[in-house]
Amino acid sequence: MQIFDTHTHDYFHTFDKDRDEMLKEDFSSGVMGKVQIGCDEETSLQALKLARTDEKMWATVGIHPCYVEENFEKREKIFNIFEKLLKENPKKIIGIGETGFDFYHKDSDEMREKQKTSFIQHIQFAVKYEKPLVIHTRNARKETLDFFADEISKYKNVKAVIHCFSEDAHFAKTVTEKYGFFLGIGGVATYPACKEIRNAIDETPIKFLITETDSPYLAPQSKRGKRNQSKNIKEVIELISEIKKIPLQECSEILVKNAKQFWGV
Repeated sequence: MQIFDTHTHDYFHTFDKDRDEMLKEDFSSGVMGKVQIGCDEETSLQALKLARTDEKMWATVGIHPCYVEENFEKREKIFNIFEKLLKENPKKIIGIGETGFDFYHKDSDEMREKQKTSFIQHIQFAVKYEKPLVIHTRNARKETLDFFADEISKYKNVKAVIHCFSEDAHFAKTVTEKYGFFLGIGGVATYPACKEIRNAIDETPIKFLITETDSPYLAPQSKRGKRNQSKNIKEVIELISEIKKIPLQECSEILVKNAKQFWGV
């Protein structure tokens, strides 16, 4: 089975003891590509460093919404660093983010404004360099849709994925039909309680679906609570195949093709 992990953090310390072994295991299990996602200046550098070690890996640079407050005053300096990295590594840095809204851990009017400012800056940066955008949204369904309605139309050719898609069919229909955004489907979709996500998968054309782990987090149901890795996407592909009533091998090939098209690799 072919697998493409569009969102992983293999550079996290949880893999320090066995990273090489884990990567070898993933690639021998049919993983054809991995995108290492940056969360701030330091992790973006780590993501790029790891991506450089294998032709099947790429990286993004960005500031996760949960890290916006601590980096807000120095964001211009950070984006100057991102710009330098992008110019030096145009084929390895293939996306911008992750960025977006997260009101789960902490919420305030000030924080929301800072996340919005950062989000807009990421969009402008992605448009400038014609790179796809990785969007994170948690506990912010309405705010995210309102933001899209207000901001996305201001820019041409915004290409984006809603990472770790955990919303409903209405949200999916809006972002795919109105903006052409992709949905990143991961282990959460396999959890018994997440019927809304499975309904959204059912109602969304497969051309808008790509697969991810958010590794080391959010392992699929059969491995829930354990450290996640790219080979576990097989369970997600099996779910999509079942929902879409598409043969498993064909489904996996479509999803890999979608990922390659989205990232331009």
